[in-house]
Amino acid sequence: MEKGFLEKLGVEIQRLVQEIENFAAAEIRVSATPTPSSKSGQSPKTLALISSETGATILYRDTEDFRPQAVLHELLHLRRYWIDFVPQILPVDDPDGEKIKLANQIENTLEHIIIAPQEAAYGFDSYGPYSETTKKTWEDYPWLAINEPWARRKNCLLTWLTTSVLVDEPSIRDLAEQCLEKEGLLTEAQNFSEKIEHVLSSKEQCISAAIRFLQIPRQEVAMVYLDIKNRKTLQKPIPVH
Repeated sequence: MEKGFLEKLGVEIQRLVQEIENFAAAEIRVSATPTPSSKSGQSPKTLALISSETGATILYRDTEDFRPQAVLHELLHLRRYWIDFVPQILPVDDPDGEKIKLANQIENTLEHIIIAPQEAAYGFDSYGPYSETTKKTWEDYPWLAINEPWARRKNCLLTWLTTSVLVDEPSIRDLAEQCLEKEGLLTEAQNFSEKIEHVLSSKEQCISAAIRFLQIPRQEVAMVYLDIKNRKTLQKPIPVH
């Protein structure tokens, strides 16, 4: 990583940068972008990570937004993809670009329930943004703009997963359960989160359980691994679990 950006980070995060770069034998690049990277509020919205089997770039809109916690968040993603060699869920075929949006939503939800505690281990308050985001989502219920039953169900299950794992505020959890009860999905949502937490140590099993609960045809998605050591990708079918 360029020295000027590296110096903005604390010693522990600098060590993480070094660990990743040494493993990959590649420099983590930093680049400006005029495009907002996230509207979810679940992670620092002004930074984004582009990672591949050949390299990685952290994108920022303003140098003031290149803050330690925001950078750490992206580095933890990268460490999981490169060093821990966990897969990402991606569509097999996506001619109109809509399936990748769903895959990204699933991917971020599964990744963030792992990464938030890791951020906390570095001394950051990593749970606040998830409380704010889930609270707003549940307060916006009944989501009048979402008419399609499958989309409503997907929204319920994924938002509940984040709520159940990363939100401790009883009022938010109570509100979530009330919404799910009205939607007729409380039991299924609870079963979903319990299953994911049970297999949390295996990203493969998490992906498999997620597509089963979300009723996504298994042949439409795959697991993709970034083999940075050999500069290639590896694609595998999603196992039944």
